[in-house]
Amino acid sequence: MLLEPAVHRIVLPNGCVALLAEQPSLPVVAMYAIVAYGSRYEPDAQAGLASLVGDLLDEGTETRAAQDIALAIEATGARLNTFGGYARSGLSLTALRDDFPQLLDVAADLLRHSRFPEERFAQCQARRLAQLRSRADDARTVASDAFDELVYLGHPARRPIVGYESTVSALTADDARSAYARFFAPNNLLVAVVGDLPVAEMERRLLESLGDWPAAPGFSLPAAPPVERQAAPRQRVIPRPDKEQIHILLGHLGIPRAHPDYYALRVMDVILGDSPGMTARIPRLLRDDLGLAYTTYANITATAGVDPGRFVAYVGTSPENQSKSIAAIRSELERIQQEPVAPEELVAAKAYLTGSFVFNFETNAQRALFLIETEVHGLGADYARRYPALIEAITAEDILRAAQTHLNPLALTTIVAGPVAADAA
Repeated sequence: MLLEPAVHRIVLPNGCVALLAEQPSLPVVAMYAIVAYGSRYEPDAQAGLASLVGDLLDEGTETRAAQDIALAIEATGARLNTFGGYARSGLSLTALRDDFPQLLDVAADLLRHSRFPEERFAQCQARRLAQLRSRADDARTVASDAFDELVYLGHPARRPIVGYESTVSALTADDARSAYARFFAPNNLLVAVVGDLPVAEMERRLLESLGDWPAAPGFSLPAAPPVERQAAPRQRVIPRPDKEQIHILLGHLGIPRAHPDYYALRVMDVILGDSPGMTARIPRLLRDDLGLAYTTYANITATAGVDPGRFVAYVGTSPENQSKSIAAIRSELERIQQEPVAPEELVAAKAYLTGSFVFNFETNAQRALFLIETEVHGLGADYARRYPALIEAITAEDILRAAQTHLNPLALTTIVAGPVAADAA
């Protein structure tokens, strides 16, 4: 079994949810701790704030300087990572069993008492602004950002998680402190611990480090506006005459992770455009058969999350291959909507998905992250055991129906970035 013994789900008196699993194979304990906070919950004027908050979590607390935190991690050979993403922010910790209790106290301190010193905030802000200027020079990144802007009109997902120069430059340490105080609360906290400790001890340690953290009264999350799949084509051309290659993205809104068609579409992805070794239909056609590109893929499930992800087909190619590449991708989208996939394609895709699933559990950190994902998306405590059967149950008819339902080649967003004229779409 992938997670043995069973996963224990507990709720602390302050509302913190904890998922605990003993794994005694190595003397290592891993933890993920996340809050529902990210760019999804930012106002437009503060785009990029959650990413900065995540980066700054380990830059000092009320009782620990940043250097003290770093020394505590380095002295034990542990790994601590803090992050701020689209819908969740928090930290991960991996430590030897004997060091875990003291480092859990450090991690809890970051979750409860980070203070965002002015000097550290200014340094992080300057690094982020430099990163944003660098991103603006990357045509592929610019194309991806433009794609999101058109696919997610009016929705927070249209913005890059790292924000914009104009918004990040206006942020302050007080903004970070306010967001931290608003969203970092025990009744908005999900923790997963996996490793070489008895579950009873894990629970006791969590109670000691987090149990006296008062719940935030009346806590609720801001609602994100609804987003719908476009009914007509959208397009944008981004001339970059200084580049040699063009970057083409075609697609539209996808599905949330909890959608019942996820598994049929996951198998479809492997067949259509997202298999190992470039053996899927779109890479094989564009790279091997037509010689139009080396880098190309397509998928709809890769970004499925709490909100609908995006269906996207990408190709990087020479400017003269633009029309041929777009036509080839469209032809494969139409084909998978019109013809059942071949039996050998279906068998190979299922074998890859079920065979590679075990690689989600190579480390305790991966196991802890997996538990986070199952809880966030409501997949159930026995999901790891059910997954192979969920994949094996998919038929060619399921894929055909899902492709007809969730792909629309007649209403694609098309982005072209590179050495092309503004009217070249």
